[in-house]
Amino acid sequence: MRKIRYLIMLFFISLMVFCMPNISNAEVEVTRNIYANNGSAKYEFTGLTLDTSHEYEFGLTKTPAEEVKKWHLITEYSATTATVDISGANSEFTDIITAVEKGYITIRDATEEEKNIVVNHHAIDLSISYLNITNYNVINNGKNFSNTNNNIIINHWNAHNSEAYYQYEKITDEKVIAKYKEIKARDGDFNELQSLLKKNAPTSNWTTWGYWNGYGGSTTSGFGYTQKEVNVPDAGLYYMWIYLAGINIRNLYGYILVDNLEPEIALDSISLPKTEKVELGKTLTLTPTFSPSNTTNKIVTWTSSDETVATVDNGGKITPKKIGSTIITVTSQDGKKKATCTVTVIQAQENPTPTNPSGSNNGGSTGGNNNGGTTGGTNNGGAAGGSNNSGSTGGNSSGVTNKGDSTTSGNKIPNTGAGVGILVALITVIGVVVVSHSKYNKLKEI
Repeated sequence: MRKIRYLIMLFFISLMVFCMPNISNAEVEVTRNIYANNGSAKYEFTGLTLDTSHEYEFGLTKTPAEEVKKWHLITEYSATTATVDISGANSEFTDIITAVEKGYITIRDATEEEKNIVVNHHAIDLSISYLNITNYNVINNGKNFSNTNNNIIINHWNAHNSEAYYQYEKITDEKVIAKYKEIKARDGDFNELQSLLKKNAPTSNWTTWGYWNGYGGSTTSGFGYTQKEVNVPDAGLYYMWIYLAGINIRNLYGYILVDNLEPEIALDSISLPKTEKVELGKTLTLTPTFSPSNTTNKIVTWTSSDETVATVDNGGKITPKKIGSTIITVTSQDGKKKATCTVTVIQAQENPTPTNPSGSNNGGSTGGNNNGGTTGGTNNGGAAGGSNNSGSTGGNSSGVTNKGDSTTSGNKIPNTGAGVGILVALITVIGVVVVSHSKYNKLKEI
């Protein structure tokens, strides 16, 4: 029994020791600022308690259990923050960057003899974003790499420690294409695309690079090209996927965007119907007309001037809310072209009453219903005959064809209007009550 207690105590002590780094780091937050495509980044730690009269240093390890082998002085810090610079030019750091995508930072007080730990093995992201693994973000289809000075360069991975592969994948996401065109038009930074681009690399159909070189350690860059002249299969925007199969280092994935888009066809105008009506309880979809019809960018936004009357979604579908009018506006993506339609919400229309196949007519020679005579009556007929209640005292008289007593039509009980179904149900209920009462009396006699 005593051994079991000791084992339980040992278990809880081990658990506390294991959790202590996570507890000590609970209030600390880290943000990463990448400043080069070789993995270089600055990590800003916040939520710290530091003495600005002291000096602090940090170490980087591959695992949370590993001890720091070398400490580096922190030059940027305040009472609550510290900035750690992980440079891709430092072989100590690049050996870790090429080994793992997550590293661990420890910060300690360099002034005190005890070297008190401030942050203990806090996890940081060492991965390199897919769009930044090479010296190119975007290239045009047909680019020629015959000049060695314009080769694709990849830091840390080279022909000595990896094998290089590639493949093309057409981008079909219209949001990505539209955002790319917008950035291209204003000569912006294509890194703005990062959040829209793919995060999962293909798993097969890789092709070996046409040329791959570079020898040395993790601080040596690899260089070469996928094809001497880039040639994607068709018009459009493409991923040129890159896969470096590591030899004693981790694999690396990324891409360069290849632009083979057709020339832009500018939008001259957008038009909508001037007015439309929609009933309450129904919907209406407006379809804009573009001029020219083959304009490249047909992305638009929709708005309603009064959403209490009707709302409109991204596809131009209008949903009425109450009777009234509102102006629906469609706007091109660049905001330069607009069109409007005044939509009036009206009361829902009642369904029309079904008509007699022979027609319904108040009076006339073709039959129907006729209220006429001295005191009135009903005449279904005329030349075609029918049932006539007319004259000073009324009565039933027929034309050529007599329809008979109209109160018996449609499975109704004559002169009452009660349905046959109701009568059957009533009789069934009465029968059940009578039978039940009879059985009850017999049981009482027993």
